[in-house]
Amino acid sequence: MSPWRAWVLVTKSETHKRRKVIDYYQTVNRFTILEAYPLPRIAHQINQFAQHQYFSTLDLTSTYCQIPLAIEDRQFTAFEADGNLYQYCRLPFGVTNGVSAFQPIMGGITEHHKLKRTFAFLDNITVGGSSQQEHDGNPSAFLEVAKNLHLTVNESIISVTEVNELDYSVSLKS
Repeated sequence: MSPWRAWVLVTKSETHKRRKVIDYYQTVNRFTILEAYPLPRIAHQINQFAQHQYFSTLDLTSTYCQIPLAIEDRQFTAFEADGNLYQYCRLPFGVTNGVSAFQPIMGGITEHHKLKRTFAFLDNITVGGSSQQEHDGNPSAFLEVAKNLHLTVNESIISVTEVNELDYSVSLKS
């Protein structure tokens, strides 16, 4: 039961793969006050990466959908499909403050767990180290925290000397 009802749309990607999209524009997004939580500055992130020689990149699976919603907030995510009303139990893509809700959680995880040389930009996690030895424990520490928090990682590139992140190629040239 919910006083809200968004429409389901099916779109095709460039590879002609179909995916479900919920149009929250006419429902909850129309009435949501924008929470303007700032994303990390890309230039700052790149400067941080560039101080390292070894990198790992990790990508979280289904980004926002890993964040549980409070029971009282689930009604706002309601959508109709095939004559039935459904609600998300986790933060869905497409809601106005999805980014503003997700980024501080990721920043909080790295701070709270004291994850060294770990930089979160939404679902992209980059881990660095000035030496192979310094680097090696950092991705393992993040993966251990992610496991304990029930976050799933989609793909990982572990211990490389050049990383392509946030549309930049970063490496320490000798």
